[in-house]
Amino acid sequence: MNSSLGNFKLSKFKLGSKSSESKNSVSKSFGSKNFGSKKKAKPKSEEESNQKLPQWMEKRFPETRQMTLDLKRIFVFLTGTSGALLIAIGLLFLMGVNFQSTLIYALSFWLLALIVISIFFTYRNLSGLTLRAVQASPCFAGEKAVFELEVSCPKQQKKSAIFIGWKNQDVATVNLHDNHTIHIKLSHSTKHRGRFKPEKLSIFTSYPLGLIKGWSYALLNMNSIVYPAPLLQESEDKGDSLDEEADQGMEIPRGTTDFSGIRDYQAGDSPRHIHWGAYAKTGKVQTKTFVDYASHDLWLDWDALSISGTEIKLSHLCAKVLQYHQEQQVYGLKIPGRTIQPASGEAHRNTCLTALALFGEGDHSDAQTQVSTDGIGS
Repeated sequence: MNSSLGNFKLSKFKLGSKSSESKNSVSKSFGSKNFGSKKKAKPKSEEESNQKLPQWMEKRFPETRQMTLDLKRIFVFLTGTSGALLIAIGLLFLMGVNFQSTLIYALSFWLLALIVISIFFTYRNLSGLTLRAVQASPCFAGEKAVFELEVSCPKQQKKSAIFIGWKNQDVATVNLHDNHTIHIKLSHSTKHRGRFKPEKLSIFTSYPLGLIKGWSYALLNMNSIVYPAPLLQESEDKGDSLDEEADQGMEIPRGTTDFSGIRDYQAGDSPRHIHWGAYAKTGKVQTKTFVDYASHDLWLDWDALSISGTEIKLSHLCAKVLQYHQEQQVYGLKIPGRTIQPASGEAHRNTCLTALALFGEGDHSDAQTQVSTDGIGS
């Protein structure tokens, strides 16, 4: 009887030990799985947090041609002055508690209410403000590109001491009292040729007391064309070639410059061209004729340049375009991928400079700097 009882206890002990070991193994394996899953999930959460901020900014500040500031796009925070004032309010409150002074209580609560009310007025000063991109002026590399913006607000509102600009660039101060729509010009420095697109505009104000700062962003869809920096290279090249014509060029009849001869008067001839001397002698009305000579067409040819370096060639051609435009010459431009026929004038100058600015980008169609009308940049 005793031996059977001992065997029963021993078998029970073995079963208990086996069950405990199986529990421990299950708990270890479960714990190891959880530990491994947590370790793998951690970088995912970091990636998600890194992606959420840009996505959140894009939703609140989408790239558009016109933007109106509202509740979702305005942020307010304390300034250094209001922080110091809060410390002073805390000290005043402790003094009021210590001395049981109603006057100190009233002063501390009045100052605190001043900060709270400033939050409302600062937010209201920015709310409803509308910014719209109007146009952008081209410039040369190293100069400042000028962007024109339209700033407006509802007629029932007034805006004061609002600052608009880019970081470390020019900042414009906007006050909308009598006029509810104004145009401002902001400039941004450039370094390289091509199509320049500025970063987000900063809009901020501390109106009315400087205790609260209201702040917002505006990502306006606008860009400017940056021409190559004009730098004439001293080299004996054949980059500007002439068409072979006569020594004086092609003769253009009915001109106004050089005297050509005398012919019989025809109806419609200008009285200034009548040969009065011949009329006094012979009594026959005759007209003096004049001709002009077309100047030789000049070609600015990329392949004819003996200069090495893409940017150096572009700078040299840019300087040549400006030189010929100032001399009122008729000139054309040949660069890899595009040929501009000889012409003159401001529009021709801009076309040539834009082609040089966008060289290598595969888009030379725009002769003028544009701001799109449908919210999509050119």
